[in-house]
Formats: sequence, C-alpha cells, structure tokens
Amino acid sequence: MSYINIVYASIFFALLAGIFVLLKFQLRRKKIRHFRRNWGELPEYRLNIETARIYSKMKDTKPDKPGYSIDERTWQDLDMNEIFVLINRTISPIGGQLLFHLLKTPVADVRILAEREKLIALFSKDQSFRENIQIALLKLQTKNVGYLARLLWTPLPQPPFYAKLLPVLSFMSAAGLLGIFIHLWPWWIIIFIFSFNLFIRHFVKRKIDDAIISFQQLEKMLHVADLLTARKFERLRALHGELKRNLKKTRKLRKKIISLQLQDGFGLSDYINIFFLLDVTAFYLALNEIKKNLPALQKILEIVGSIDAMISIASFRRQFSRFCIPQFSADRGEFFVEDIYHPLLENPVDNTFHFEAKNILITGSNMSGKTTFLKTMGINAIFAQTLNMAMAKKYKAPALRVKSSISKSDNLMTGKSYYLSEVESILRLIKAAEDGKTYLLLIDEIFRGTNSVERSAASIEVLDYLAQNDDFILVATHDLDLTQILQKIYENYHFRETMQKTGLHFDYKIKPGRSATKNAIALLEYTGFPQAIVAGANRRLSNT
Repeated sequence: MSYINIVYASIFFALLAGIFVLLKFQLRRKKIRHFRRNWGELPEYRLNIETARIYSKMKDTKPDKPGYSIDERTWQDLDMNEIFVLINRTISPIGGQLLFHLLKTPVADVRILAEREKLIALFSKDQSFRENIQIALLKLQTKNVGYLARLLWTPLPQPPFYAKLLPVLSFMSAAGLLGIFIHLWPWWIIIFIFSFNLFIRHFVKRKIDDAIISFQQLEKMLHVADLLTARKFERLRALHGELKRNLKKTRKLRKKIISLQLQDGFGLSDYINIFFLLDVTAFYLALNEIKKNLPALQKILEIVGSIDAMISIASFRRQFSRFCIPQFSADRGEFFVEDIYHPLLENPVDNTFHFEAKNILITGSNMSGKTTFLKTMGINAIFAQTLNMAMAKKYKAPALRVKSSISKSDNLMTGKSYYLSEVESILRLIKAAEDGKTYLLLIDEIFRGTNSVERSAASIEVLDYLAQNDDFILVATHDLDLTQILQKIYENYHFRETMQKTGLHFDYKIKPGRSATKNAIALLEYTGFPQAIVAGANRRLSNT
C-alpha cells in the first residue's frame, strides 16, 4: 500500500471515529434533556405491579430486621399500589422493586432513615451527579431485568449429569472444524456435527431458556454496578464501598457469562452457539459460580436498586413540594400533624390533628371525609418511616406500625361473607395490639356487615378492649350511640356538611366533638331520587 493510501485510510478512520464520538455525545445530550424535562414528573412508562412485587415476594422479611412488612389488607385499604405508581419514577425494574419493598417495610431505626435522607438530598441538589447515574441505569431499562430477583432468591437448579459433557462436545466441535480445514476428514462432518449439536442444544436449552435470559441480565447489572464504582461516584458513600467489595467477588462469574451475551442483528450468533454449544456450556459453568457468590450478587442488586429508588423519591419530592421531614418522638409519645393531606387527591384539603387522647372516634355524614382522613393518617405514617417525609407542614409521632380495617370486601373465591371477612380483619388488629409494639390502628365502620343490635354490642367490647393497650386508634363510624357509651375512653371528633342552594357542601375539616348532622336522606334528594321516596323517608325519620 502506498504512503498516500495509508494517509487516506487514516483520515477515513479518524473521521469515522469522530462521527462515532459525536453521535455518542449527541445521544448522551438527548438523554440528559429527557431527564431534565421529566424531573419531578410522572413518567410515561409505568412498571407493572406484579413485576414490582417480585423482589418483595422473594425477600424473606422478618420483623425489626430492620422493619416489619405491611400486611396485604392494610396495603389494599390504603391504596398503596396507587401510591407506589405515584412515587415510582425509577429507571430500572429492580429500582421499582426496591422502592416497592421499601414502602412495604417501614423502619423504626432513625439511622437508616438518616442515611436515606443524605442520598435523597444529594440527588435533589446535584443535578449533574444524578444524571450521570441515571445514564448508567438506562442499561437496565428492560423488562427482563425485573426477573433477576427471582433468579437470586429462589433455589438454583442442580446441574444435570450431562452438563459435564457439554465442554467436551464444544471442544470436539472446534477440533472437527479445524480437521476439515487441514483436510483430516471430509466436509460432510460439519453437517453431522451441526445436526447433532442442534439436537443437543434444543434439548438442553428448553430446560434453561428462562434462566439464560436472567443470566444475560445479570451481566448487565454487574456492568452497571461496575460503572457506579467509578471515582466520580464516591459520594454514594458507604454504598460505593459496598459495591466495590462485592463486585470483586464476581470477577470469575463475569468471565464465564460473557459468552451468553453473544448476539448480533443477523442471527449469526445463533449458528455459532449451535455449532460450539457456547451458551448452554457457559450457563452451567456460570451456575456454580453464581451459587458461590449468591450473597454478593443479592447485595449488588439491592444497592443498585436502592440508588435508583432514592433518585425516584427525590423526583417525587420535586413534584410535591408541600412536605416535611418527620420528627420522631419517644416511644409511645406525642402524635401531632399540621396541615396533613392525601397525596392521591387532585385538590386535597389539609387537616391539623393532635392525639390528645390516644383513642379517637370520628363521626360524620356520608362523603364528609372520615375514610379519607383515616387513609391520610395511615399513608403518612408509612411515608415517615420509609421515605423520611410526610405530606404535611409538620409531622411528629413515635415509630409506629400501621394496621387497618377499612375496605369492604366479600371473598367469593373462598366463600367468605363480608361479615366473616370483617371479623377476621378486626381480629388481626386485636392480635397486633397484644404484641407489645406501638400501632396506629385504623377502623372504618366496625362490624357494618351484621344487624344493628349485635353490631353495637360487639363494637363496644372490641373498642373497649383495644383501648386498654397503648396504641393510637382512629375509628370512623356512623353509630352515634358509640360516642355516648365510649366517651370516657374515646375522644370524639367529627366532619360536617352544610346545605346550600347548590346542594350539600363539605369542607373536609376535622373538628372536635361528635357529629350533629345527618345527610343520608338529603343525598337521595340531591342525586335525583323521586320526591315521593324522599318525603316518605323524612316522615318515617320524624316519627322515630
């Protein structure tokens, strides 16, 4: 090649490299613009709730190590799936899974909350630092990454007897190909080897196909974790050091699963994998290495997911600027909230409330805000001990466990009536109150599924029993008799409405004392029931 051709070739490759660098730079800028445009906003992509639950299902959560797990009834009562969707702005499925699990497991240790707060504050304030991490996390923005938790927290399969033969067959394939090139045997040997290995690979791969996909995602996760150990991310503090320590243990594993990443856009990689059995051989070689390093891999997933989750919380705070950092009082101490509100409501009304007595009965007409207030208190108690924030101007309370019996539910699948389901739900609260922990117990319309005589008798005894413990109890009820009978042990609050020309008006503000208004019949008239029904109902009411 002449000198001038070498120069032209050098210029060509330099221009090609320059174009590649420029395109990469422009792509990075495009991603950063996307992050900035969507910061503090709900993302278009929503993580499926079933995928979000995977890590939480796989994880064996034990009480106070470091938190407890919110039971499914309370989770549904407080609409926590919708709350999760509102908060979740994570990039990766594992970030969403760690955020979901974080909401499911409130902690009582303020040191854990303080560490979370440092990260959330860092991501809130340092845009460039946050965006560099988000760019790294984009490599995990695929659906299949969401199944990594299932891989790492379920028992891995034992290699079958034929697994040891796969490297031998792979070597023989390479030797056979070499033999044809040096004319040791005829060309049709290639067809025989390919056909035989095609059968073997199909037989093996159908048993491990799902696991191979997870292994491929494992390499992606380790690559992202490696990026996050760069010096520019040292401000991740203890997480940075933990990532480095655990990544060192996975070096052999990464070498063994690299062939599982062999892919191209033309299908050539499939033929290479068939002929040399590369992917199935690498799978079983990597399997033993994964078993050896399972604790390290689990920790890496948790750290990467937690970083993503903390960025999501910072974005959520940007959207909802009306929040406070909670103050935690001494065990079973003061419980006070100022201007607290429900995050799911488009135009929420805030309330200020002080548990001057720990047992509260709330009365009020239909639609006046009783149930919403119960949910508001429960959601914010969970927020305080998970996100280290409350949707309020001030939140001061001891560390609490939240249990509720709010939503009406018949269980047709098990044949349980609504009343039996409610009885079992209330029993959960009784058992919780007996375990010595401090609870916020939320009850809406106790025993509404049975007749009024038995409902009243059972309700009085249950509420009296619960009041003997040192928990915080909020009970919403229409039963005004309870407010009279239990007035020595339950303080009364209420919500009220006013009748205006345009109809019923609710201010949704909690007030001291018992309710003095009723609106069930007025609602019939307001919603358009025939006047004969409304007038008859009013006559019957006046005669009672």
